[in-house]
Amino acid sequence: MQYPPFLSAVRPIDKTSHNLPHWNQCETCVFVTFRLVDSLPEDRLAQWEDEREEWLRFHPKPWSESDAEEYGREFGARLDAWLDAGCGSCVLAERENREIVWDAILHFDGMRYDIYSFVVMPNHVHVLFCPRAGNLLPDIMHTWKSYTSKAINRRMNKTGGLWQHESWDRLVRDARHFARVARYISRNPGNSGIPVYLKPGYEDLLCV
Repeated sequence: MQYPPFLSAVRPIDKTSHNLPHWNQCETCVFVTFRLVDSLPEDRLAQWEDEREEWLRFHPKPWSESDAEEYGREFGARLDAWLDAGCGSCVLAERENREIVWDAILHFDGMRYDIYSFVVMPNHVHVLFCPRAGNLLPDIMHTWKSYTSKAINRRMNKTGGLWQHESWDRLVRDARHFARVARYISRNPGNSGIPVYLKPGYEDLLCV
């Protein structure tokens, strides 16, 4: 098993922010969650954003490792719990739609990026992967969302946006973090029978 490059303190990080903070470091492993546009009620999102802004006021960057873990626990984990509750249209619960997303993620695996694990849930997607040289995270996300939105809308004879504009992303710090994310993805479907992709040769990550 070979680990991908992790977050480096000596390589430059491109930091942007809209409603969510985004860190992009070239050729660095990243954990991304993107969701359907109707997957979370607006009142919950407003509450989440108010509490996040309050937390950020008392935790200015750069964060310590404990700060980063607290942020993920307080805000990332809560967002995931709301998504797992199955709000919205959940069009990805249909096997045909799920397979469109599955195939799109794997299409450029080994060329533009390396996929380590992912799962397509009814209203959101988790992906653990590493962009290759010359391929930026925002461009990869745009390709996935644009292609799958058009394909799923065409299949369902619908129009309009499918995905929430922003995604939740976090650069992977080390091997321990990498294994924790892989286990989280593998356990996300529970007993639903939804398939999970895990790169061959990485099965030992799930045994801890």
